[in-house]
Amino acid sequence: MLLIWITIWVAAAGVALLRPGMGELARGFWAMTLFWVAIDAGIAAWSLFSPIEGLEAFRRILLVNSGLDVVYLIVGVVLLLRTAPLVRGFGIAILMQGGFLLVFDLAWWLATGSPNGG
Repeated sequence: MLLIWITIWVAAAGVALLRPGMGELARGFWAMTLFWVAIDAGIAAWSLFSPIEGLEAFRRILLVNSGLDVVYLIVGVVLLLRTAPLVRGFGIAILMQGGFLLVFDLAWWLATGSPNGG
């Protein structure tokens, strides 16, 4: 699922950044989106080449990541409230990417829960 997300955003950002006359907000959004796609690609590569052994370790990492995702969302809101269009574009991208990662991490955490509700 993460690889599909990466592919969609790389294609969209590539097309968007090649358009002439892009405003500062859009340029900030697409530039930050490419940064986050690189982070997502690193996460995907790490999970493929260095898989986590043990379900409980995986679930702990998902919870830690979920906490970081909330921090990303807070930073995104702070940047969105700034006046500079470029910085606001950064904020929008962080909100979108951080929101996806929060849903992604929590969905995996829930899906890997034990049958006794743990």
